[in-house]
Amino acid sequence: MKVGRIAAGLILLAALYYFRLIDLDALRNALAHPAPLSVALLACLLAIPVAALRWHILLRSQGLVLHLRHTTRIVAMAAFFANFLPGAAGGDIVRGVYIYQASHGRRTGALLSIFIDRLIGLAAFVLFGVVATLSRPHEVYGVLEYGIFGVAGVFLAGLLVLFQFGHRIAQLVNRLFTGRWHHLAAIIDDAGAALHQYSRQWPSMLLCLAISLVIVFLVALSIVIVASGMQLGGLSPVEYGIAGVYAMIANSLPFTPGGLGIGEGAFASACVMLEPATSNIPYGTIFLVFRCVMAISTLPGLLLYLVYPHRAQLLVPVNPDP
Repeated sequence: MKVGRIAAGLILLAALYYFRLIDLDALRNALAHPAPLSVALLACLLAIPVAALRWHILLRSQGLVLHLRHTTRIVAMAAFFANFLPGAAGGDIVRGVYIYQASHGRRTGALLSIFIDRLIGLAAFVLFGVVATLSRPHEVYGVLEYGIFGVAGVFLAGLLVLFQFGHRIAQLVNRLFTGRWHHLAAIIDDAGAALHQYSRQWPSMLLCLAISLVIVFLVALSIVIVASGMQLGGLSPVEYGIAGVYAMIANSLPFTPGGLGIGEGAFASACVMLEPATSNIPYGTIFLVFRCVMAISTLPGLLLYLVYPHRAQLLVPVNPDP
């Protein structure tokens, strides 16, 4: 299965090259100018500890006390593996393995924190895309812009329902399994309690959303810097930011390792929809260069994994907050 997904990613890249959405000459020119790439790399590096802070707050909202340095260490390792396991979910699996070993008695809440962390991160991407789209003149709106508004409305409404009524939905679902599958019923009950705890900790949730917006800004800034350094096409920084957000959401789909080929295609499609007159420009190369920059920024996670004394558990178990 893993080999098939790697092959699918390589095939997608080959197809993008065949249809001239990726240009190797543009790629070489970008690598020949390291200054903008260095700034983009710094932005990607800063996003990792900021993401760790967000997850740290979510864990504490569940009464799980973990030192921030341990959280940062796990997130850095997860960021590395997210580039080589299928989709961004590969990094979440790594986080789940470490937190599961250390959260005895709170495992459902600990694992749910990863899911909530992912949802809040996606919410920030959606909000950033909406704000960036609103900054464009209304007369140029097309399928992409109205699609962003539609997806944003549905996603944010679903997120509100999850936080406000998730525990009640869990209670209803729990009745279907009570008396039949006791273990599953207990997990659902714990998940409902964890959702209820998140709904009560709404200031922390808003803080996590604000932190997520900072992460999205750093990612979008990195993409814009790469695009400006390559000087491909005539899109504005805002338009490159919109295309980058669209591509990062598509890039998280767990079809190929790290979204290989998917993000490049989505970025090129978004750029062409934003400016159809530039359809002959290999926009996919911009996201490919950004992918290389992002992959380099995750190398510290590999180093931490190699020197980490306990691969399958944290140095200090998570303590329940009294």
